[in-house]
Amino acid sequence: MRDTGGMATPAKTARTAPKTAPKTATKTGAKTAAKTGAKALRDTVEVTAARLRERGERVTPARLAVVEVLAATDEHLSAEQIGERAEGLRPGIHRATVYRALEALGEFGLVTHVHLGRAGTTYHLSGDLVPRHIHLRCSECGTVLDAPGNTLDPVRRKLQRDLGFRLAPEQVALLGTCAACAEA
Repeated sequence: MRDTGGMATPAKTARTAPKTAPKTATKTGAKTAAKTGAKALRDTVEVTAARLRERGERVTPARLAVVEVLAATDEHLSAEQIGERAEGLRPGIHRATVYRALEALGEFGLVTHVHLGRAGTTYHLSGDLVPRHIHLRCSECGTVLDAPGNTLDPVRRKLQRDLGFRLAPEQVALLGTCAACAEA
């Protein structure tokens, strides 16, 4: 799920898809939407490359492929899934190289991971490359939803004020029951 002004929304739509696309797109409209999505993807990759260079880090094909894979989806992907997709973008990239790229991009604050319990660990872009959000996982069906990042801000402030504790929920998924399972 994605942040849409306080409501959780489906997370399986591409980040690069236009949010206000008409329901019946013309061929010209579809081409424009594709160009807009491609431009957003290209911009994310270029921003990431610039940030790596600013830090004095190497801009490698594997690092760029990982960013390209993550920028092109709202899915919650495992390292293995990212490796498969990165290899599709740049044939010959070894899976171990992708894992090292994920680790390095995480150290640089460009990628973060989320522990989903039995569902494993997934990765996504972080910082200002993607809107701040938290993860919710349905304990019945395993669906992962994204909720607005400010959802827990009152709890963060209270814990900081009362206990001096700084809550960082972005790397875990809160468990509960999704609407579909609650209705079933």
